[in-house]
Amino acid sequence: MGRLRVRACPLCLGRRAEPVHTQPFVLPEGHPLGGGYDVLGCEACGFVYADSNVTQAAYDAYYARLSKYEDPRTATGGGDQPWDDARLEETARTLAGQLPDPKAKIVDVGCANGGVLRHLSRLGFRQLLGVDPSARCAAAVGSIPGATGLVGSLFSLPRDACGADAVVLSHVLEHVEELRRGLVAARRLLRPGGIIYVEVPDATRYADCLAAPFQDFNTEHVNHFGPVSLASLLALEGFEVLAVRRKTIAASAGVPYPAVYAIGRAAAGTPAPRTPPRDDELLPAIHDYVRRSAALMRTIDGGLAPLLDPPTPILVWGVGQLTFKLLAMTRLADVPIRAFVDTAPTYHGMTLRGAPIVPPEALARYPEPVLIGTLLHADAIEARLRELGAPNPVLRLATR
Repeated sequence: MGRLRVRACPLCLGRRAEPVHTQPFVLPEGHPLGGGYDVLGCEACGFVYADSNVTQAAYDAYYARLSKYEDPRTATGGGDQPWDDARLEETARTLAGQLPDPKAKIVDVGCANGGVLRHLSRLGFRQLLGVDPSARCAAAVGSIPGATGLVGSLFSLPRDACGADAVVLSHVLEHVEELRRGLVAARRLLRPGGIIYVEVPDATRYADCLAAPFQDFNTEHVNHFGPVSLASLLALEGFEVLAVRRKTIAASAGVPYPAVYAIGRAAAGTPAPRTPPRDDELLPAIHDYVRRSAALMRTIDGGLAPLLDPPTPILVWGVGQLTFKLLAMTRLADVPIRAFVDTAPTYHGMTLRGAPIVPPEALARYPEPVLIGTLLHADAIEARLRELGAPNPVLRLATR
């Protein structure tokens, strides 16, 4: 039997859940998110979610202050990388197919640097509004013809966002602690009969696209959807579900990533209480993902052994989700680390496990080998090291 937990199921609001995995992190000092959580499977509806006690306000503060989406070199959402731009264009064309009138008002909540809005602008739409907690992301949207960027979130929406013909929530809801309340907020933005486009990672295919261990059990993703549970969420909050489709996008150059999207139309009246159908596909798929991730993490851990015999001082490039896990789950916790390197200026000046987080330009001060602490962006980081002319030996994580 499941146990009583801190967080209710964000889909059906049930309280009985099966423990699936415990995910620890080691985070930079002063980081507003928690140091780990249990992943749970709801006994009633089969939804999978993180039993995090981090509040929605803390998540909003994190995206406002430490947003990784501001950096166009590594972030998704702006289309600055070809692999990212392709999926943003596809999203814009799918949405445009539901909106025959180019005068339609479209609001993208959690727009990052506005990649979807830029493609909608190229398709002729001129009433475009992007909302993002990051002021830098909101400012970037302002350079798109016909678009305005405003600072806000799903739970602090600008008044100008109301009266929309369409709302976009692309890779947003996996980050939202108060899931049902978030859908209520999105529905209130829409005119009667307005369209919502929701895209999230497809957790039923995590194992099929495994590129890094426990990649989607991270500090940011607290909800894990399949097609059934995504459609249920829209129906629960008063949307007529028009379409649910799986797709495969890119997590980085050449790295496939599973996604699923749903399109809904805001129905008239107040949604009637209902019990969502059970998602029988999701939980078995997550168990498979946990097994495969654990095996990959053991392989990576084994590859770190030479750094401790004898202890070898190193640098780690990448203050991201895999590094947070490696410090908590592998012998990297015992390796002497002189500094962490990252391109994101939001982290510079902070410390992680007592070591400073520095920009790439600071490498000249450190002769130690550089361990690339990511699998998704390892090639790009190694290329950047060559561009910098850094003489440091380069170490990569073992995956076999």
